[in-house]
Amino acid sequence: MDVTLTTEKKGILASILAAVFFTTMDVGAKKLLHLGTGEITFFRGLVGMLFLPFMARMETLPVFSGKDRGLLHLRGLFGCACLLFFFYCLNGLKLGDAEILTQLSAFFMCLLSPIFLRGRLQKRSVPWLGMIALGAAIVLQVWNFHSFNLYALFGILSAFFAASAYVCIGKMTERGGHTQTELVLYFQLYSTLGGLVLMGMDRWTLPTGAEWGWILEMALSALMGQVCLTWGCTHIHPTMVNFLMYTGILFHILAGALLWGEVLPGYSWVGGSLIVLGSVLLLRQ
Repeated sequence: MDVTLTTEKKGILASILAAVFFTTMDVGAKKLLHLGTGEITFFRGLVGMLFLPFMARMETLPVFSGKDRGLLHLRGLFGCACLLFFFYCLNGLKLGDAEILTQLSAFFMCLLSPIFLRGRLQKRSVPWLGMIALGAAIVLQVWNFHSFNLYALFGILSAFFAASAYVCIGKMTERGGHTQTELVLYFQLYSTLGGLVLMGMDRWTLPTGAEWGWILEMALSALMGQVCLTWGCTHIHPTMVNFLMYTGILFHILAGALLWGEVLPGYSWVGGSLIVLGSVLLLRQ
């Protein structure tokens, strides 16, 4: 009994730490927004790739499986699009609001999974999907045209492409034979290439001084977040991991308040609560 409790505690702690690391990753990105979205994406992908050999050493299977190459490229492309749109989103939204919108990925997952995965959308899921949609409408203030800006749309697109990437991962997981390093490698590679393309379309300057420190912090936080997330999934049920990851909303709100003095209005709290509650009920189902 004691061993079981210890294992569960490790899984819970790892999941919460994953949410913390993903928060610090986004803090680093927001600190570097002045460099431009392309440059941030490029250096995040490039520096992150340097740490992949350490991940590979912890796995038993070969890094390159030789399977599902099309899905691997799609996973990388969708992941890159998710990252780019999230960084664009950070330019005009508070850190907490941006994170709330990314939680819409659960909503899009329920719409995409029946089409591409073995799971089927059940009728009893509809009320919770409606709750998530209502929460998003409240966060976006759809009744106020001026509040529904391009940055909010970027947040929704980020959630959609995140769900698309998860579907690709789910499809490959069904077939088996892939390591986490292989899945992350394609994401990092496409992020590097996508950022490089954007850098070529605009002026950019080489980071200096403390900026390199934030780039390293962002890349390391992303890697540690992935490691903790995987650790959590191996110690407790993935549904519990997903539930615990919603603590990331709180961490984003606290980081935004402490570092930038951001205060979320009441409608963000109400809408965010509906999104979280609806997503948790979907996960439980």
